Amino acid sequence: MVVKLRDIAEVRAGSVPLTGPGDAVYVQARNLRGGTLSIDDAVRGPAPVRAADRARIAGNDLIVNSRGQSNRAVLVPDVDGELFASLDLLLVRPQTGRVLPAFLAAYLNLPSTQATLAEHRTTATLPRLPIEALTELAIPLPDIAKQAAIAALAEEARRERSLVQDLMGRRERLLDEILRRAAEGAPMPSWRSAWASERPDPSEAVVGAVSTLTNGVPTMAKSSGSSKGGGTRHVVPAPGGGWNNVRGGASRASSHHDTKQDAVDAARKQSRAEHSELKIHNRDGRIAQSDSHGNDPVPPKG
Repeated sequence: MVVKLRDIAEVRAGSVPLTGPGDAVYVQARNLRGGTLSIDDAVRGPAPVRAADRARIAGNDLIVNSRGQSNRAVLVPDVDGELFASLDLLLVRPQTGRVLPAFLAAYLNLPSTQATLAEHRTTATLPRLPIEALTELAIPLPDIAKQAAIAALAEEARRERSLVQDLMGRRERLLDEILRRAAEGAPMPSWRSAWASERPDPSEAVVGAVSTLTNGVPTMAKSSGSSKGGGTRHVVPAPGGGWNNVRGGASRASSHHDTKQDAVDAARKQSRAEHSELKIHNRDGRIAQSDSHGNDPVPPKG
């Protein structure tokens, strides 16, 4: 069976972000990175007055970028706080009794579907996808069991692409380091953690305590660094909500906090006492900030 998107989902336009004090989060195209929603650097302000209900993002909604050369969809599994779609986004709210949100996101992101949507973009300097082009899009609708299987396969493919990209990035950084050391006549890098502690790599390609993703939740890899000093300390999102302060290699968090800032403050205090590297992660597991607290092997003179 083939249906129009408007038959199985409500499609809404976003709202113009309001300036001023407020806790409302306005999601923009730049917050849709790598197929996931990241709001760490999102615009905040007062909630919209007239378009609040229309632009409000709820769990299982899809966010589609309506501007630019790509109209990929991002699934929002759950929402913490007030989130609103900005004007350059389209909000798709599926009828979950008829279509699985994950299946719909997978179908919208297929290259063939993206090519169909591209035919309807305006030819302005910054191409725009009209909302009508999305609502009238034809969607094949298999039974729920097949939808679930397709969605699961699409998620595995997304994870594989992410791992391959991460591996290629690490390989490039390693090759760059090898070339630099060869040119300078320096010893070659080793897989041993001793090299990692000797020269910390701010691009997180070091061996030791690094952040990995397990079922979408950041966990810490074990480090062979000494517990008497050095090593790393991490601020990561907790699986059940809130934020954890974790020493690299530890199986349990040193402390748990409701807010990220509280976790950062606690981790920074301990990191200074340990003379360790502090790594502050975003919700997607990526390192947003790294600070050295006395573990620099070549301290500045003076």
